[in-house]
Amino acid sequence: MVKYMHLNSNNLTTTESLIEDLSDEELAACVGGCDIQLTVSKRKVAEVPLVELPLVGDVSANITTIGITYDPNGSGRFKSDRNVKEEVAEVDVHAILKGIASLPITTWKYKNQDETIRHIGPMAQDFAATFNVGESDRFIEVVDANGVALAAIQALYQVMQQKDSRIDELQTQLLQLKQQLAEK
Repeated sequence: MVKYMHLNSNNLTTTESLIEDLSDEELAACVGGCDIQLTVSKRKVAEVPLVELPLVGDVSANITTIGITYDPNGSGRFKSDRNVKEEVAEVDVHAILKGIASLPITTWKYKNQDETIRHIGPMAQDFAATFNVGESDRFIEVVDANGVALAAIQALYQVMQQKDSRIDELQTQLLQLKQQLAEK
């Protein structure tokens, strides 16, 4: 299935509205095979798999304005340059870690996939409710999933550092007690 979106300078739309234009049934039918084709005048600008389309920024004749570029080998690159960001704020990595701890993680398959194919992860609605990020509660944006994972790794590293420090203190105390017992 291909969802066509014609763009001109008068009707530029956000990617969120592209997604919102799809019904739940159309969205489910797109899993594993729906593309959004962007055209300007009669020229095809891009055809982006819906499952890879990030929900950031405005769609225009330049596909990179929605935050993604593709190299010839097919890997996606998402904009993350500090110069394209604003309202930057620190994250409480320990709150993120607690959020992950309570986030339901399940295994599942898409409705139109073969029975043998399984996936694992949270539901988009649970992810959005837990972390309050992204433009829609129907998708988990890759940039947000990566950010949550990196924040949790930082929190785990801090916890490990604290525990290592405490273990070192306890080992020192234990050695001191052993020396005191040996001296008696």
